Amino acid sequence: MRKAKLQELDELRPEYQRTDFGELVRGKYASRISEETNVVVPEPDVAKAFPNGHVVEFRHPGK
Repeated sequence: MRKAKLQELDELRPEYQRTDFGELVRGKYASRISEETNVVVPEPDVAKAFPNGHVVEFRHPGK
């Protein structure tokens, strides 16, 4: 038995109005996310020693 495909609509349901949401801003919290995440990018010569990021995490687990 197949699942029925959900029909994706790019519009609001009738019970909502666009004005209910106020001004929408793209990337509003992007700076907050970048401040709260810790991403380390290794130098290219170091990156060649590891096949992928999972191996780096396994060998050098975060604190």
